[in-house]
Amino acid sequence: MSERLHTLQRALAGWQLDALLLTRRDNIAWLTQGASYYVVERAETGVASLLIFPDRVRLLAPENEMPRILAEEPLPFACETGCYPWYTSLETALASCRPARLGSDAPLASTVNMEPELPRLRQGLSEDEKQRFRQLGREAARIVEEVARALCPGISEREVEAAIVGRCLACGIRPVCTLVAADERIALYKHPVPGTKRLARKMLITLGAERLGLNVSLTRMVHLGEPDEALKQRIGTLAGIHADILQAIAVNRRWQDFFAQIQQAYRRHGWTEGWREHHQGGPAGYGCRDWIVTPDTAGAIAADTAHAWNPTLSGVKSEDTLLVTEEGVEWLTRSGDWPLIEEARDGRRWQLADWLILPLSS
Repeated sequence: MSERLHTLQRALAGWQLDALLLTRRDNIAWLTQGASYYVVERAETGVASLLIFPDRVRLLAPENEMPRILAEEPLPFACETGCYPWYTSLETALASCRPARLGSDAPLASTVNMEPELPRLRQGLSEDEKQRFRQLGREAARIVEEVARALCPGISEREVEAAIVGRCLACGIRPVCTLVAADERIALYKHPVPGTKRLARKMLITLGAERLGLNVSLTRMVHLGEPDEALKQRIGTLAGIHADILQAIAVNRRWQDFFAQIQQAYRRHGWTEGWREHHQGGPAGYGCRDWIVTPDTAGAIAADTAHAWNPTLSGVKSEDTLLVTEEGVEWLTRSGDWPLIEEARDGRRWQLADWLILPLSS
């Protein structure tokens, strides 16, 4: 039996539930080590559900979906199956097996909403997941950086997006978030959805990449020709803030204490209110961020988890995904072939992404 399934089944008693229905893709991917049962790419829920009882599991899916699911998304544990006609509903399928006290991770009438509990239950990566994370991080960084190195004046944001998406899909990676901003749009918008703007001098590229449920995020900045001194100084200041944030990571440190260190990092570098301008990130895994850390976030940093922090200042952003263990911090979204700014902190050296400077004319 899957250890995760056993963990979930043990939790039912504490939640005072007879069973739990999982339909969200992130939760199913965590439990099954990669299945998601999706058809519609952007949907949070799939076309099948797992009904978890204390002693068994039942896979529920429409008759037209079940054959592919059984053939191509095998489960790491035994389960019963329950089919229902495509023209009826999941509620109809539940009628014959619905317990009195049912929890659900997706909206469903007469169930207990358990979604807030599940991201924290998902914390803690297996060795296999760590290896998958490392490979995904390297590939995602390589894709973004290859596209970045090929930029030339006049390329549009949407053309950059298309190049990234095509490379991702060829590697079995789902580009769940692709942000591209040229020139003044970098400073104007924190989440610049790609548009028709064409590159003149500088560009920001962000990729949120998912494969088999795991998610990494990274941002790279490109400048055609030498940046002015203000831009060089700005990204250097941001690298200092990011280094301070990473230096503060410690297993079992309370999230509220950690966020206080984020606030101090901005203050220390002369941007006291800078943290208010955009979220700073949080633990990642089976969500792009399992949750966004705020000054009020409860709990503490857990070992064997992935984090994606993204401090920003006007016109610049620093973002990478890393693995946090008892031994320390390991970069995930690094290719080994990007200019870096090195920051020293109490005997540790942090290397943060710098501007990539390309010739102004190709």
